[in-house]
Amino acid sequence: MKLKHLLAMSFCLLLTACASESGPSDVPTIMSQQETSAPMGQRYQMAENTGDPEGQYRTGMRYLLGQGTPINYSSAHHWLSQSASSNNPYAENELGYMYLAGLGVSPNQQEAFSWYKKAAVHGLASAQYNLGLMYQNGIGTPADKAQAKSWFAKAAAQGFGPAHHKNA
Repeated sequence: MKLKHLLAMSFCLLLTACASESGPSDVPTIMSQQETSAPMGQRYQMAENTGDPEGQYRTGMRYLLGQGTPINYSSAHHWLSQSASSNNPYAENELGYMYLAGLGVSPNQQEAFSWYKKAAVHGLASAQYNLGLMYQNGIGTPADKAQAKSWFAKAAAQGFGPAHHKNA
């Protein structure tokens, strides 16, 4: 059991490293100029008052990464969930990561798989790659090499670099 947990955590680190290679076309700007100049409490209220999924995503990411505020996984989960409820694939992908790594939530590979799949279906290349890894390694779902290859191909077609190596 400890080995499986260790492998899952290593997998999380791989997903994080690979997702960061996606470049500007796959990752939205985390902070706008207006948000950068506003105090964190005011930024929090902007996201809350407007109900804007993009603002909710950015607020969640600031809490997840500790940008302008201490890291707070519970708040990150809250804001990313709010954004994901509007089908924001970036937020869905981050929730997959949080469930896989157990950040602010109990680790749950099936829940992680579900969030990655939602983001992948919504067309996010890094999520398509992450979902391919889940299928390839049987994490949160039974291993399925054909599904893995299909999702890697979708990510590669969008120019997601790491997927090109898996799709060869």
